Amino acid sequence: MKTLLLPFLAGLVACGDDTTPTTSDATDTTDTTDTTDTTDTMPPPTTDTVTPPTTPPTTMPLECTTDICVVYGAAVPDVAADITTAALADPQFSNDFAGLAGGSAQGAFNASLANFITDAYGCTTGAYTGPSMQDAHAGMGITQEEYDAFIVLIAGVLLDNGVAETDVAACFAPPLVDPAFMATIVGQ
Repeated sequence: MKTLLLPFLAGLVACGDDTTPTTSDATDTTDTTDTTDTTDTMPPPTTDTVTPPTTPPTTMPLECTTDICVVYGAAVPDVAADITTAALADPQFSNDFAGLAGGSAQGAFNASLANFITDAYGCTTGAYTGPSMQDAHAGMGITQEEYDAFIVLIAGVLLDNGVAETDVAACFAPPLVDPAFMATIVGQ
C-alpha cells in the first residue's frame, strides 16, 4: 500500500494547481450546454474511501515552498481535533480511539497531538511532552495498511480544513511517509 500512498499524495497535486478551486455562480437555465470549466475544481470531500491513482505522477519529488508554520500554524489545534473526530467516526480506527471519546481525555489527546504536530514540523520545540511514538503505539500491532489508511484520513482532514493540495503532498506528507518515522509506529 505504501507504493500506492505516495502517488496518491503526490496525485493530490495533479488534481489542481496552486490556485484556489473556483466554481461558476452564473447558471443559464435556458441553455442546456454546460460551459463551466471544471478543470480547476475539486469535488466536495466525501466520507467514502479514497482510491489512490494507479499511475505515479510525472513530477516527483515535490518541494515544499510554503512556510507551513506561518500559513497553517494557528489552525493546528482545530486540525488535531478534527483528526481525532474523524478517527472516532471511522470504523477502521474507532476502536483504537474509543478511550478518547468525549470529555477531558479527548481534549488532552487533542492538545497533545497539536503539540506533537507543531514540534514535528519545526514550528515549536519541546511543546510535545508525551510518550515516544514507539511507546504510544506499543502493543497496537499497527500494520502498514492501517498506517497508510490513517495517512489518507489525515490528508482528507487537511484538505477539509483548507490546506492547499500541493502543501498536503509536498509539505505535510513527506515526514509521515518517511520510513524512519513509520517504523516508530508500524508493527509496534
